[in-house]
Amino acid sequence: MNLYPIPALYCPFPGAIHPRHEEIEAHTHQWILEYQLTPDFDDFCRVRAYRYPLFISRSFPKGDYTDICNWCDFLTLLFIVDDIFNEADIFKRKDAYMTFESQLMEILERDKKHRLKKDGPLVAALCDFWRRMTEHTSKNWQFKFINGIKVMFRGLAWQFRHMISGIQPDFDEYMSIRQYLGATHLSTDCLEVTGKIFLGDNIYEHPFVKKLTETSRHIMSVSNDLYSLSKDLSQADKGEYNLVIVLKNKYRISMDEAIHKTATIHDELVREFIDLTRRIFIFDGPTNQMLKKYIEALGYQMKGHVDWSTRETTRYPHIHMN
Repeated sequence: MNLYPIPALYCPFPGAIHPRHEEIEAHTHQWILEYQLTPDFDDFCRVRAYRYPLFISRSFPKGDYTDICNWCDFLTLLFIVDDIFNEADIFKRKDAYMTFESQLMEILERDKKHRLKKDGPLVAALCDFWRRMTEHTSKNWQFKFINGIKVMFRGLAWQFRHMISGIQPDFDEYMSIRQYLGATHLSTDCLEVTGKIFLGDNIYEHPFVKKLTETSRHIMSVSNDLYSLSKDLSQADKGEYNLVIVLKNKYRISMDEAIHKTATIHDELVREFIDLTRRIFIFDGPTNQMLKKYIEALGYQMKGHVDWSTRETTRYPHIHMN
């Protein structure tokens, strides 16, 4: 694997970590073993070295322990599924891809039960996660989450069609859909649960707030494309779905130029986010207070991703430039 130098990114948000992060990590590792989500001990050690729970503990440092454990299990499962799909080259096996989507939606929409020995680790683990989440969340949030999963699968279907057809993604189209490929929309949507942030749909849909949310998602997606570049290029076909490569192809520039152009886009998005935070407090007092909490939570997510990717995980090998 060729390691690429990645510039230090502008991310002036305060970092934090959940005070019970070690317990969260122990919980999720035990859950992985309980549901046999890694085929052998070596694979478990590899997943443990990625330190997904630490990523969650940095992204949601102020949530209730139980809620963070539940969400950590789910995000860890998504990471594991992503690796399984890539290693099995599932995007070239449409039947397998559609079967997994169907199984997941049956669990979420029809509460279908799956057992470990009969149905396998992935769907059994998903059933366990969803059972716990429905005990701790509102029907309105569950509906929002299910829609978020549907959007994620539509994004993956878009990627699937492009990969099968050998079509290179267009820059504008890629930027609009990238947040769903990496599920960053789920990380912001979950803040009612993981951060006890309650804003009505009318607030979330306000142009300023909607733009703030989407900008934070773009920031995390762009930084992820930089840190995951070496990993993506080591996998057949996956490298095309990285902003660095999209820009390299669009402008016919070198890899180094594309990396720096991507970093510039990231930093410009951060400045745009900060500018939005200065103009967003236009509502009543309680709503503005909740928005302040929301902005802080988004900051933790953006900063947490940078800190985890550059210092604490082996998932994204790269050369970090200070």
